[in-house]
Amino acid sequence: PVLASSAMTLLVSTCLDRRLGQAAFCGSFAGMTGGHLAPNISMAMLLGALTSLSYEVLIHINNFCLGIGGRLGATAFLATSILAKYQGAASVGRKMRRGLWKNGPSSIVVTMMLYSVLGSVATIFLRECSDDSAAADPVRASSVIGLLGSLFLKDPTALLALYGGTFVGMSLPSRLMYGNAPGREKVGQAQSALALFGSFAGAGAFAGLIHAISMHYGYWNGGW
Repeated sequence: PVLASSAMTLLVSTCLDRRLGQAAFCGSFAGMTGGHLAPNISMAMLLGALTSLSYEVLIHINNFCLGIGGRLGATAFLATSILAKYQGAASVGRKMRRGLWKNGPSSIVVTMMLYSVLGSVATIFLRECSDDSAAADPVRASSVIGLLGSLFLKDPTALLALYGGTFVGMSLPSRLMYGNAPGREKVGQAQSALALFGSFAGAGAFAGLIHAISMHYGYWNGGW
């Protein structure tokens, strides 16, 4: 699912229209849902319609959580949860929990935190250090890191953590570091490279911890 999400987003934002990148990215998250929630084309179309509606209301019209990475995923999660509620799908999957944690909780937590940090830092690094405006686009930067992870990482847990970390890396630096709303940055707030990458690494580690805990308790398995 990570490869499909990354590739589809890059395809739409590169070959069609860059402005469609956010919508495609949001829709691709909904498309990562398990087959038991969208077992046929009708359910898939319904999920797409719910995601599109959520995107229009939260992102396009209200600009919900502007500057905070992960808002597209949260939008898709809302739409997926509505569909899951409509179908009466359970939110906890004990089998998956036991399978993921068979090597002990500590190893999974460490893996997910480390790869989440890697995804976050790699994404903001690509955005900040690239002279190419296309690569500096948060959506494309996240997709590029996700695509590279899909090609080179064999551990699905590490890949999920890496991709989740890229969403943190999509945040606006001034919003993540100082809590400044876009367009309301305060004068005199230093933004050194060390402070920038340290902030994104810390946020990535926290995101990885939350991701690991949610997988441990089996929440939203298949609903993404």
